[in-house]
Amino acid sequence: ADKLARHNPDGSHVPLQIGDVLELNDHRAVVVGLCRVSRTFQSQPVVYTTYSRATTFAPRERKRLSFVLVKAKPGVDVHALSATIRRTTGLAAYTRDGFADMTVQYFLKNTGIPINFGIAVTLGFIVGTAIAGQTFYNFTLDNLRHFGALKAMGTSTGTLLRMILLQAALVGSTGYGLGVGLASLFGYLLRNSELAFRMPWQLLVLSAGAVTLICMGSALLSMHKVMRLEPAIVFKG
Repeated sequence: ADKLARHNPDGSHVPLQIGDVLELNDHRAVVVGLCRVSRTFQSQPVVYTTYSRATTFAPRERKRLSFVLVKAKPGVDVHALSATIRRTTGLAAYTRDGFADMTVQYFLKNTGIPINFGIAVTLGFIVGTAIAGQTFYNFTLDNLRHFGALKAMGTSTGTLLRMILLQAALVGSTGYGLGVGLASLFGYLLRNSELAFRMPWQLLVLSAGAVTLICMGSALLSMHKVMRLEPAIVFKG
């Protein structure tokens, strides 16, 4: 509705409403209803009409028909219906879930989206690991004298390692919470825009796993330094 909004001379626009008239290839089209659908990659407006009216708005040409939308009667199994259509017409027929899977597979196999996203995620993971590891390692180096003092007072190496793991878990949880919160806020602010935003629970789980790996890798670098630490370092310098 916003894509096809009427623009006023003062620059403002009025969203499309029921009863408005559109002009499609010099033919009048009256809006009789609005539907709420999921956003697409292209963010292009979609007009739903009958096939006869569609051929009026866009004259028939070879291979212009992409698909026919079929609604099953109540109580009819959609899988059996799609199988019957395939058998009787020789054409492909898909259920809603099957068509969605086929669309996803098309974008994965025929576009550069997976490669671009994969490169971005990989670079982010590498850079995040390097920065977090360097920061945590420098923190340990700056506090080696304190760790040495604790060792000199009888604190075991295991206790010091648990302290480092606790610090890593605290830092990772804080960063993960801030990241998820900001991402959720970003999606909330975009709820009425043309951009599609989705954050399923699987993404949250994978992100939590990635953050855990980064924090554990950073902690291992620091733990290696603490394990080799001699209490006598307190008395040096």
